[in-house]
Amino acid sequence: MKDDRYFLKVITYNIHSGKNLSNLPQLNDIIEFFKNEHAHVIGVQEINENNQRGNQVSQIENALKMNSAFAPNVKIGNGYYGVSTFTSFKILKVHYLPLPSQKEQRGLIHTVLKIGNKKLNVLNTHLGLSVDERNKQFKIIEKYLNSLHSPSILMGDFNTTTPKFNSLTMMDTAIQMEKSFLPTFIPSEKRIDYTFTSKPIKILHYSVIPVKMSDHYPVMVDILL
Repeated sequence: MKDDRYFLKVITYNIHSGKNLSNLPQLNDIIEFFKNEHAHVIGVQEINENNQRGNQVSQIENALKMNSAFAPNVKIGNGYYGVSTFTSFKILKVHYLPLPSQKEQRGLIHTVLKIGNKKLNVLNTHLGLSVDERNKQFKIIEKYLNSLHSPSILMGDFNTTTPKFNSLTMMDTAIQMEKSFLPTFIPSEKRIDYTFTSKPIKILHYSVIPVKMSDHYPVMVDILL
């Protein structure tokens, strides 16, 4: 009998525009980290594709030989700053969803991936700094997620230790694996980076990698689709 299950390694990482806590360039080290981990899906926040801070999306895409989708949240120079998803799988569809924002424009990038005979929704975002702003963003994301039919992953930097979803049925992978005590944001040593998965997805492993190439740690999840 054919086994149509697929093992996936997923990473979410706020790369702080490719700089560490001392604002020293780390993009090359971040790329090497991604190369060594051989992840199938990588969600990156605080990434640039512009002439002022560098064409980081293109650099990572070319170095990893992966497909990518980019959410152009903030105009900078001749390009943008936002979030990007990289994957070794074929991208069937890309949808950019701007989110209600107070100061810095926030957004979500939704990619539909073809994995064997299955489809997987991957949603990657970076939410606002104020509670009011985030509450509006959570409502929109929740409504959008509830309209999707295929298995889904939601990941990103939520800028809060208490995500405010009301009826979302997706699972917080850190809680499921009893690892919610692990911090993801270095300055506060709190968990503000998340990966949620829908019920058809089995969570195998969750880890926070203690590398200091940004002001965040990368979060890694192994799943079975």
